[in-house]
Amino acid sequence: MGLLAHFLKGPHKKTTLLLTRAGPVENPRHVLYSHPGLPLSPKGRSALLALLPLLQGFPVAHVYAADSLAEAEAARLFAEALGVPYTLLPELRERAWGKWEGLSFPEVEARFPGAVAAWTADEAGFAPPGGESVREAWERGRRAVKALLGKHRGQALLVVGNCTLNRAALSLALPLPPEEGLRLEQDYARLSVVDFYGEEGVVKALNLGVDWGHDPARGPQGPPGAS
Repeated sequence: MGLLAHFLKGPHKKTTLLLTRAGPVENPRHVLYSHPGLPLSPKGRSALLALLPLLQGFPVAHVYAADSLAEAEAARLFAEALGVPYTLLPELRERAWGKWEGLSFPEVEARFPGAVAAWTADEAGFAPPGGESVREAWERGRRAVKALLGKHRGQALLVVGNCTLNRAALSLALPLPPEEGLRLEQDYARLSVVDFYGEEGVVKALNLGVDWGHDPARGPQGPPGAS
């Protein structure tokens, strides 16, 4: 059943998914990171807390995040400020980078000749040694967020995510395949809002927030875990 059929049948209980991305983080070498990840930078803490006036406009019932450093700290900050509980879930982690974890792109190219070319040839399907492909992390994230939406039907929940998870969550409402995920910007410390009516989602807003200093000349934030 599509959205039109839902709306024609009358009012439906609304579940609101609020998405933000934890950061900026302490990453002066621009390395790839997932779990345990990197801590928030002072700018990251300030940028995330600047979202509170927006978040306080929603009846947030619970905050969820990955059990990685930046996401866990952000979840705690939000939960304390909003006066709600929070839960850390490993299934909300960024894609696992395996043997690439903690390496910069020049280091990856030097240590794994030809790997970056293989990655760009198959953005969604390629997995670094010992790590996950975007497609694997995408499906993991979709399942996790879908389960949370079912648990909180009729409520608002905040998910403090990451590059891959947030795009996967948005794909529950949009026809967005994993190989096209980078076309949808998910910057640090921004707020996206999706209302779900049953299984059908409506994107109400993308990347709301204040300017915390991201340089537009750098282009989109990506690939995941490298900013």
